[in-house]
Amino acid sequence: MNLDSTTLNVLVLVLVGVCFWIFVVWQNTRRINDQIHQVAHQQSLIRNDDPVRATCRAIHFLQPAVTLGIDYIIKHDDPNQPPYIAEWHASEQQPTQEEIQAALSRLADGSLEAEYATLRKAEYPDIGEQLDAAYQARQGNNAKQIEIDEKIRLIKERYPKSDECL
Repeated sequence: MNLDSTTLNVLVLVLVGVCFWIFVVWQNTRRINDQIHQVAHQQSLIRNDDPVRATCRAIHFLQPAVTLGIDYIIKHDDPNQPPYIAEWHASEQQPTQEEIQAALSRLADGSLEAEYATLRKAEYPDIGEQLDAAYQARQGNNAKQIEIDEKIRLIKERYPKSDECL
């Protein structure tokens, strides 16, 4: 079988492209796998270590958009010392230890959770409006229901419940 140089060049180029694509997929798979392991490790840590769980809740109240194990990493190396943020990858500003301690104090006395609940309740759409949207959705017009659901989702993101850290 005789291959001319153009065909050979095309085959080599295709082979290089396929190898590059395999390399990129392999790298992405490794990165995602490492991230999954990191998130699992962080979740295990907060389930088994009360001070870490409390610190995570405080951080979540201060920066609701960040995700443990992805946007930040918590470590608790010494039981005689408080947990600390070992890595911060989020674009939001990292809370200081003083801010975290203040949030922990407010969490301990319940004032922060009560404040968030009050803020959520004040911004939620009226119950009558929600029921009307549900009725319209059952009648086949779900535009109002989609609008209300989006409002509620945004409010829940802005004022998260404390257990959403876990």
